[in-house]
Amino acid sequence: MELTKMSIRMCRQKKKAVSQITMDDDFIVPDVKPDIEKIVAEDGAAEIEEIRRLPEKAGLRGKLSYRLLYYPLEGGALQAMEGEIPFDEYIHMPELEEKDYLQAEAELEDLTIELIHSRKINVKAIITFTLTAEGLEEQEAVTGVEDQAPVEMQKRMIRAAQTAVCQKDTYRVKEELELSGSQPDMEELLWRRCRLRNVQTRPLDGSISIQGVLDVFCIYRGPEDPVPPQWLEREVAFSGNLELPDATEEMYPEITVRLVHCQMEVQPDFDGENRSLSLDAVLELDIKLYEEESLQVVSDVYSPAKELEPEYLPAQVEEILVKNSSRTKVTGRLKCAGDGNVLQICHVDGEIKLDDQRPAEGGLALEGALCLNLLYMTDSDSHPLQSMRGVIPFQYQIEARGMDDSCVYQLNTGLEQLGAVMLGGGEVEIKASVLFDLLARRVEKEQMIAGIRERELDLEEIQNLPGIVVYVVQPEDTLWKIAKKFHASVEAIRQANGLGDEKLSPGKRLLVIKQVAEAI
Repeated sequence: MELTKMSIRMCRQKKKAVSQITMDDDFIVPDVKPDIEKIVAEDGAAEIEEIRRLPEKAGLRGKLSYRLLYYPLEGGALQAMEGEIPFDEYIHMPELEEKDYLQAEAELEDLTIELIHSRKINVKAIITFTLTAEGLEEQEAVTGVEDQAPVEMQKRMIRAAQTAVCQKDTYRVKEELELSGSQPDMEELLWRRCRLRNVQTRPLDGSISIQGVLDVFCIYRGPEDPVPPQWLEREVAFSGNLELPDATEEMYPEITVRLVHCQMEVQPDFDGENRSLSLDAVLELDIKLYEEESLQVVSDVYSPAKELEPEYLPAQVEEILVKNSSRTKVTGRLKCAGDGNVLQICHVDGEIKLDDQRPAEGGLALEGALCLNLLYMTDSDSHPLQSMRGVIPFQYQIEARGMDDSCVYQLNTGLEQLGAVMLGGGEVEIKASVLFDLLARRVEKEQMIAGIRERELDLEEIQNLPGIVVYVVQPEDTLWKIAKKFHASVEAIRQANGLGDEKLSPGKRLLVIKQVAEAI
């Protein structure tokens, strides 16, 4: 007897571990920098540079980069200071295998930079690490049985989401940004921010399409050292394709894009003047592509010529439940509480943080917040540039019918639009459009045939069965059950009783003819 089998390739999450560290260090202001009077703004990022596989654990090595803007004690123009704090964190990950696919994320939960005295600062940070180990598994499904003796097969239809692609890739964005004619040259770059926005990816035949926007903002000092700070703000649109031979346009994408590195440097233009800003950004893509197929798998077998005993093993098969891209508006008002009256909003920066996400009736319920940083100009003579932080909470439900706790899903969030409008009296209105990209898969528990045992028929028992019987259909009966019980075939019962595809009604009388003798 020969079994025809098909392998279903799935990427399963084997282990997920979350670890959190607190960093607390003091730093001396470099000798070349003036004393600090007031910190205007602080910013930072946690970057994982290396993932090491070790017995029963994984090591994450990287750094926390921080920077701050401040006004010097002697008065005058803005100053900047930056530094790095290395980390080497170990996360317990039992049963980790060399072939497992590792994903690691470092999220800077909180960053606080405080002034101890004019020559010393304290940097406190909380970093959360999330490490996920996934492995590719092959689930075999029997799709046919061949034998010299007649074999009756019962089949059922299943839908399986096969993992066609599971890999990482990078995409690089390089751009030269020129100053407008009304702006002075750049003497020193004091402050820089780069945020990824409105990212869209989709599979094509042989490649992945990616497009989006980098929001670039920097504050710089001009050659004449003016007291009012100078700044440059641009939107850098990008688009391109990443070669991926196994990709097809019909596949379901689960792609996460992160900005892992961004470098900005002042460069001379063609005239030798410092009026150009060189941008070099690296995006990291975690790519999974799924290909959904409908399969006819064998669920039961028997033969009129011999005893067949299927051997079943528990199995899990995933199917695509929903692919949904949606957006919601988030609005709110913030009150600037600094020195002087607000004259102008220089820059608004934000990120989405989800506090809770859970399956609810009809979809996925989310609770989160839009966390904001604002830089603005005031009429204060000594401290014209000031900053503030704010939080705008929101609730939203993504439509995903049939979703429950057993589903596996990937949710990507992003800011599609973000703006701030002055209302007067130091009040600022925030308007944002938040994008949600959800791919949910339902996990179906199955009993799959792993093998079939064969035995000779018990001829004495078979001979005791009547050759022809009139059978009264019971409530739980199917044609398959009746045929298997009397060693007949489903098609023979249909023909003998003139049945079509209609369901059997309890109490109906069927003529059943035993076929064992013919098979032997």
